[in-house]
Amino acid sequence: MRRSGVFSLALALCFAGAAAAQVPAPAARAPAPAAAASPLDNYATAAATTIIAEQACPGVQVRAGQLTTLRLAARVNAGQEAMLEEKLKQRAMQVRQQLAADGREAWCSEALAAFGPEGSVTKGVLATGAPIR
Repeated sequence: MRRSGVFSLALALCFAGAAAAQVPAPAARAPAPAAAASPLDNYATAAATTIIAEQACPGVQVRAGQLTTLRLAARVNAGQEAMLEEKLKQRAMQVRQQLAADGREAWCSEALAAFGPEGSVTKGVLATGAPIR
């Protein structure tokens, strides 16, 4: 993915975050994504979660190369860009609602458990305390 692609993804998530910040948090925890989610859905979840974690969690950084690898594995093609953008906006809103409901400390811990060095979903997309290239 070109550098501008990462930037536009981050920018889209930032704008989605501003809009989502005005949506009240749900009373109960949102259900986890279905196991039969598409590769595009899985990538949108990983991208939204990790980019928001970088913004919200002290000392956490996204390893862009790992995120790019996930995008390549999802086989996102030019015809899917509009659909991916919409999925990213929706998922970013859900992630921000969950962050608000859980609180930053608990949510950040869960994000690191899922996408950090020992990630239960994908290892190494998020890093802490190490220089990121």
